[in-house]
Parts: sequence; structure tokens; C-alpha cells
Amino acid sequence: MVEQGTRTTAKAGEKPGPGRYVCVDCGREVRIESTDADLVRCPTCACEMYNCFPMTHIRPDIKTPEDVMNPPKRKE
Repeated sequence: MVEQGTRTTAKAGEKPGPGRYVCVDCGREVRIESTDADLVRCPTCACEMYNCFPMTHIRPDIKTPEDVMNPPKRKE
């Protein structure tokens, strides 16, 4: 089941955010770590469409890039 608001595909040239993107034609995986990075055409087959596997393991208390670098302490 896909969460509401979660995309299942992305196109080259977009900024889809951090996650794994798998080419719909050849299956090559491209990873994006930054929210500002553009999704490029597939390096193997030049396809522009990808299946999205966004990062879903981010803690709910991580809200900003600064939180990632200095995460809030977990409650015990």
C-alpha cells in the first residue's frame, strides 16, 4: 500500500528527493541523497522514467537538514 502523497514514479529532470529510483526499462538503480539533486536520465539506457522508493526510515522527529547532522536525543 502506498502512503497518500507518496509518488510511485518520477521523471528525469525532477527533484524527487532522497531515495532509490529504479529505471522502468532496464532496472538500473539510481540513488539520490539530497533534496536538491536532479534525477538524471538512466546512465545505462537513457530512459527518463523511474519507479520511486523514497526514504521512509526517517525518524518523525527529524524535520530539517540540521536535525540529520545533529539528531535530537531519543527518549529512553
